[in-house]
Amino acid sequence: MKVKTWAAILAVLVLLWTNTAWGETKQTMFEKEWYLQALKDSVMSTGNNARLKNVIARAQRGEVITLATIGGSITEGAGAGTYQDCWAARFHARFKKAYGAEDGSNVCFVNAGVGGTPSPFGYMRYEREIVNRVPAVDKDGLPDVVVIEFSVNDWQEPTRHRCFESMVKEILDAPNEPAVILLFAVFRNGFNLQDDLKKIGTNYDLMMVSIKDGFYAHIGKKLTPEGFFADEYHPTSLGHRIMTDCLMQAVEDAAGAETDEAPNLDVKPVYGTDFMGLKTIFGETETEEFVVERSGFPGSDSSSYRNGPVGQVCGKNFYHDVKDLMDPLTVKGVFRKCLVAWKATNSDIFGAADILIDGKKIMTVRGGEGKWGQSEVVLVLDEREAAEHTLEIRVTEEGKRFTVTAIGLQ
Repeated sequence: MKVKTWAAILAVLVLLWTNTAWGETKQTMFEKEWYLQALKDSVMSTGNNARLKNVIARAQRGEVITLATIGGSITEGAGAGTYQDCWAARFHARFKKAYGAEDGSNVCFVNAGVGGTPSPFGYMRYEREIVNRVPAVDKDGLPDVVVIEFSVNDWQEPTRHRCFESMVKEILDAPNEPAVILLFAVFRNGFNLQDDLKKIGTNYDLMMVSIKDGFYAHIGKKLTPEGFFADEYHPTSLGHRIMTDCLMQAVEDAAGAETDEAPNLDVKPVYGTDFMGLKTIFGETETEEFVVERSGFPGSDSSSYRNGPVGQVCGKNFYHDVKDLMDPLTVKGVFRKCLVAWKATNSDIFGAADILIDGKKIMTVRGGEGKWGQSEVVLVLDEREAAEHTLEIRVTEEGKRFTVTAIGLQ
């Protein structure tokens, strides 16, 4: 048989292998009916689309807008092969391609994902790590779309969702009228807190996207657990891709619908917005409102937790080294709420600390097994009315170190 004949037969075999029928290309997973339906199922709500459509229109006209993401390690990019593979970076790339002008460079991006931390710490960081990082080319200096992902981080967080709701409401009240999207990730065992947090999204008529509603039922069937999850907590690069697809499905649905009237934000809170106006003190913060005496915490812990998008979390902190005096870190002023973020580690070179309000010990915090240097948050004052108070943080063990990441006061 001639060479040309063999070549023709081979070409036909290749065509049959790659096609499901003559002239029909074999579908990828992302084109299959079950996948497209799962994307639709992930859209818990498109919410009120007026703000989002306004942002999209501005971006399409060439105005500079900023897309921001805040959350835990999944938002930081854990589990993805590269940072560019994580859902936050992918969402920015997809959003600017779909709605940006020309090459999409007018759609800026800020990611403030920090692993192992709850929404109170996110709220403490919001001003510094999102608002202050909005590029100067965005003239209003505020994010225009904010995606919040804390549904797998807020188990037993101390404010019982009040910081989450306060952050949502404070973002919504910004003068540039940003769009807020709630993204509900899921652990390999099916855990998340979407049933609690969706009440906030419903109250303010927000876009909500649930990976659990869309894809969890397909894991072990259409998707292997190892295909979607890199470990017990984080998605693989494919899992991050799926999260992005879910977000874009919701955005495209909202963008294609008739424009809603402006949202009504004058509604009764679900859990409470009593943390709105929270002020955060970091190691380098200069404030006339509060008197800060570093005393036995004169330095900054350069080995505190870092992440890819942000760098060292919260910048400078309050660090007690073994050579430092045993005097307390003291903050005096008028406030009614007090949150303390501290570095929780299993290293035996770090010790415990007592936290006091007005001379009364409220709690003792210490690291231990299962801790890896993340910043945990404790609520040490939760009053209705503001008054003059003194916060003290005292290391209890000589020869041990302790790091206070930040202090939130309202």
